[in-house]
Amino acid sequence: MPPRIPISTATVVMLVALRLCIGWHFFSEGVKHFTDPHWTSEPTLRSATGPLAELYHSYVPDVHGFEHFLHAEPSQSPEHAVQAWIDEIQKDWDDDRQQFALHFDFDAQRNKQALAVLQQYQARLRSWAADNKDALATHAHEWQRKASTREAPDGNLPFQRKRLAEKQALLTAEAGGWTSQIRALGRDYENALATLADDERPPMPPRASSIDLVDGTMTYVILGTGLLLLLGLLTRAACVAGAIFLFSVVMMQPFWVSGTVPTYNQYVEMFALLTLATTQVGRWAGLDFFLANLISRPCCSVKGKTDVSES
Repeated sequence: MPPRIPISTATVVMLVALRLCIGWHFFSEGVKHFTDPHWTSEPTLRSATGPLAELYHSYVPDVHGFEHFLHAEPSQSPEHAVQAWIDEIQKDWDDDRQQFALHFDFDAQRNKQALAVLQQYQARLRSWAADNKDALATHAHEWQRKASTREAPDGNLPFQRKRLAEKQALLTAEAGGWTSQIRALGRDYENALATLADDERPPMPPRASSIDLVDGTMTYVILGTGLLLLLGLLTRAACVAGAIFLFSVVMMQPFWVSGTVPTYNQYVEMFALLTLATTQVGRWAGLDFFLANLISRPCCSVKGKTDVSES
């Protein structure tokens, strides 16, 4: 039997301090996500690269068909793609108005008011589109050009992969900025319609999307992991859960792909959690000490009764 390696009191103290530091980091980030109504993981998922990029991108909502019209329609010119996207937004807003009027049973007067609100925000949308039309068309052109370069014979060369990754990050940031502005304008439009609603009727049910599920899961995993680490409760499970979450983060920007965002901090924290999972750090200064005693006490009682009966 190999000799047991003793652990000094200083080592125990430092491991407990490490657990509390990581726990506070997770908990504080979870609180930020929980209390910020505008937080979303969409920009992070949208910027994912590497072999799992398509999986991460599948959770990103397509804002009124932005991806379809500006990124996946090479058959039409960039200018026509931009106009098709703007037309789709106006159509979706009109559909929202009709559903809103049907839900709240609008009379002729309020239907007329709702139509006026729609026309007002459609005008604001067209003004926004006029200001950004050239930039949007250039974006669509550059996206098609990037796709063509990737499919070219030299598209897999290291220098081309680096250039494509940098271009991808730039175009993704542009797309995220525009879609965020459109979503903000859409929220203002919905709030304007809500002023016409009857308070006696229940509000419109919120639209659920895949990104809502991802955001909710991520928030509660981060918050729960941090709380368990701070309390020292189910510490090993919390360490493994936190490490799995951080692994999913670093896989969005794998280090072997050129041009990725550095994720050294996440790597360090992930391996620190895996290290803590191999120790009894929750029993040294946490609720796992009492949990372990509650579990072992019945076992000792059963063993004692067995010994007495055998004697």
